[in-house]
Amino acid sequence: MEYLFFILMILLLIYVLYRNISIFSRYRHNKSYIDCYKKMLQNDVNSYDELCSYIEKEKSPEYISRANILKLHEELQRGFDCDKTIDGIDLKEIFYSNGKFAPSKLTMNSDVFIWLYMDMAKARQLSRFDVMNSLMKKLDEVPELQNRVEYLLAKAIYNALNENEDGGVEFLNGLLQGNYTELGYDKGLIGLYKRFASSTLAYINEPIDDYYKEDLHAFANTLIGSNYMRDLEIYDKFPPVVLDNKEA
Repeated sequence: MEYLFFILMILLLIYVLYRNISIFSRYRHNKSYIDCYKKMLQNDVNSYDELCSYIEKEKSPEYISRANILKLHEELQRGFDCDKTIDGIDLKEIFYSNGKFAPSKLTMNSDVFIWLYMDMAKARQLSRFDVMNSLMKKLDEVPELQNRVEYLLAKAIYNALNENEDGGVEFLNGLLQGNYTELGYDKGLIGLYKRFASSTLAYINEPIDDYYKEDLHAFANTLIGSNYMRDLEIYDKFPPVVLDNKEA
């Protein structure tokens, strides 16, 4: 009995050690990635070079794919060829583990959807419909996402910016009205998702409630919102309000 207890304790210690190493490794990856993320949002002149350096040094396919989603936005903005970068985006590396969909990785990596929405807006501004098509195709390659708000919002944005079907209006309005409780979604980001929805509706001149019109002024005061709304060319229609603390 004592021998069995000893073996179990050893196994527990090994597991705890493994978890600590994994957590530290992810923290190290995340810190470098977030540094690039912030500099891009702030339009730092060195952001692209630092991002390229990060990708060159990075060994994890997951983080390389995440970084390529950021890099695509920069390359579109700078007028660079981006075919290689698009090829380097593999959403299964981001959301799968050992060949299977991993819900835990979806939670950890839900921020990539924010940049996918922003990439689509930037591509639309430049009439790069080929880029938008490629991004939607990559999303479609992960069928487990299709019952998620994140995926359906991407599809609605894609349809709206391409003026396809109903332009994504039904889903975008439903999201603002709270018709998403049957779907999976990151609860911490649902407010941000609604801001993307209202911005996209404003872009296609769909009527939105006064509450969301006012909220667009607040969204324009954030780094994410100002970038997205400028690319949709609605920033001047909803100029930022003055807040005590500028949001990220």
